Amino acid sequence: MSFQTYTLSKSSFLKFEQCAKAFFFHKNFPYLRDKISVDKQLTFNRGHAIGALAQELFPGGVDVSKETKNTTDAVTLTNELLSKKSKTIYEATFIFDKVLVMIDILNLENDKYFAYEVKSSLKVSETYLMDACLQYYILKNSLPNFEDLFLVTMNGDYVLEEIIEPKKLFKKRSVKKEAEKNFVFFGEKILAANLVLEKNVIPNISIGKQCFKPYQCDYFGSCWKNSNSADSVFNLPLAGKDLLFAWNESGVKTVGQINDETIENKLLLAVKNSFISSKPIVDLEKIAQLLLKIKQPVAALDMEIWSPAVPAIKGTRPFQQIPFLFCINAKNEQSYFLCENKTDNRKDFAIELIQQTSAYNSILVFDKTMEEQCINSLIGLFEELEDPLTTVKNKFIDLSDIFKNFNYYESSFKNNFSLKTISEALKLEVSFDKIRSGLEAMNYYEKMRSEDNPVEKQLLKEDLISYCFSDTKATYLIYKFLKELER
Repeated sequence: MSFQTYTLSKSSFLKFEQCAKAFFFHKNFPYLRDKISVDKQLTFNRGHAIGALAQELFPGGVDVSKETKNTTDAVTLTNELLSKKSKTIYEATFIFDKVLVMIDILNLENDKYFAYEVKSSLKVSETYLMDACLQYYILKNSLPNFEDLFLVTMNGDYVLEEIIEPKKLFKKRSVKKEAEKNFVFFGEKILAANLVLEKNVIPNISIGKQCFKPYQCDYFGSCWKNSNSADSVFNLPLAGKDLLFAWNESGVKTVGQINDETIENKLLLAVKNSFISSKPIVDLEKIAQLLLKIKQPVAALDMEIWSPAVPAIKGTRPFQQIPFLFCINAKNEQSYFLCENKTDNRKDFAIELIQQTSAYNSILVFDKTMEEQCINSLIGLFEELEDPLTTVKNKFIDLSDIFKNFNYYESSFKNNFSLKTISEALKLEVSFDKIRSGLEAMNYYEKMRSEDNPVEKQLLKEDLISYCFSDTKATYLIYKFLKELER
């Protein structure tokens, strides 16, 4: 395999498959790329960590990425290792048909090479399959003794005992059948992608569903800059993407330009009129019905969960939800419970939850899905606590229903009904400073668990508790806001 220049990589090929315009930007105007969100970066970091752990499936290999500084050197070293029939190569680098790929693991078995592409996921998605089939195509055309490529994912049935067992933690799936069937497809797509670059003209592609599938495009900000005004039709909930893009393509760019006759849904029409008038939708009857369910004394509750890709507690599985913190916010008092889970503290968590909520007849939550899932999992673990845990769950009053059902709606919500969006739109006195998402909270928690410096550990703990209390405060203030509407 002699060195040749390349114009495509695995990531740029997948961008081309999603949108030729995004692909062109990626190759020619990378500075237009949206800033990577904290959540996305944390997901990338997790993927890298899982990839490193998967190397233990085939230990003792040479890591090409650590031994070289550029692509030329990486291809050269890969060639050298192949000529020596090296047993295991990590990040083996190949170029064929102007496409560069780096293989997570390449392993020689009975004079045949088998490749392994590692994903920090429980399932094989269409994107993962496309990714792996492209690599198969390159390897099949580059390695005479290449036999198969496997997608390696986490095994959802694996239960941690004493130590991590990589051969049980991961499971693999051959992509040979799909890849062989689509050989012509990849050749044609690579040719088409290179043709776009040769023309050197930005493809004339309008915004559409491809902007979101399979993921929101990295160049969303550039392409959507003229469609993100406050009165953009794309801020209208309930309409659905088909109708929104139909409006947009017909020249209807703002909510005010929508013809009422094109709206069959009465609720959607009411939302549209709310946008135009800047007056909220207020269904006092529905709000009163929910408030009647709330029995004093009342408190707001929020939980935080940890779901490590690699199980860290005996008896748990990959990505299993493990509650580690709850906060309670009442009129005149606050309380919380945080456990490190160095060992399994879930029973302690359950007992504290029961005890600290016992004084309240109603417990306010905002989207009870996760809290209910946590309690159900605790019931499954500790049957003796089923009755008191069920009592806790039965006290839940989900305030998010008011907003999701449009019993109260303001155009400033747009089509986002998260607690943070609504609390900010209602101008509630709540701040989310250091931590702004559950994934960030999990990252802080993992840092706290591994931190040896007691001062740093305490600061991380305080940040987590503050974040959780912010959610409970927002929930409680929304409750007060709804009560004020009754007057």
